[in-house]
Amino acid sequence: MEEVYSTHGIECKIHVYGDTTRCLPVVYVHTFENQGREIWNESCKMQARQHVLVEIDGLDWDNYLAPWPTEQLFKNNPPMRGRAGEWLRLLEGEVIPAVEAQLHVTHRVIAGYSLAGLFALWSAYNTGIFAGVVACSGSFWYPDFISYVQAHDFVTPPSCIYFSLGDKETRLKNPVLNTVEERTRWLCEHYSSMGINTVFQLNNGNHYQQPAWRTARGITWALRQL
Repeated sequence: MEEVYSTHGIECKIHVYGDTTRCLPVVYVHTFENQGREIWNESCKMQARQHVLVEIDGLDWDNYLAPWPTEQLFKNNPPMRGRAGEWLRLLEGEVIPAVEAQLHVTHRVIAGYSLAGLFALWSAYNTGIFAGVVACSGSFWYPDFISYVQAHDFVTPPSCIYFSLGDKETRLKNPVLNTVEERTRWLCEHYSSMGINTVFQLNNGNHYQQPAWRTARGITWALRQL
């Protein structure tokens, strides 16, 4: 199923994969280049627990998945406007109810890669509707994110949290991006100490290798924990 969703000046495409007639967990994943089909196929190869995958594609990531505004962080990228709160309100209040009007939901998981991984974890601090979080190569270098985690509590602690990175993601000249493994490992230890079922997995390669496979791997793990 494909639907174009447009509201309040925000437009994206929604793709739904899986059996919509059964009571199943639903995984929401933000994608950058319509990778939902590939993520779905990879999760099927991994024999993931049966679920429905809801792909949200085409969103302006740098603005609507960024939790707060930043100055210009990279030479060829404009400052991020930090409108994740606006998008999360629409996601929870309008998009999810519209999608789930034709589903039978047991649990919800939110998943994402890169900045969408950051958004997935940040969203759990601002809504209690997700039982699991999957953050693959999450942008935890984002300014002040660790301070945010230290100062806030989850609305409802997730049952499980999955982190992963590529083993070459810190081999960069950029000092901001090079903090990502240290920060991801810190987050994993932080949530584990809270008693949350948390795992960190290191994959081969850099940030751009096998994003669909890595995301499917995280989704497969999270679904087994629910």
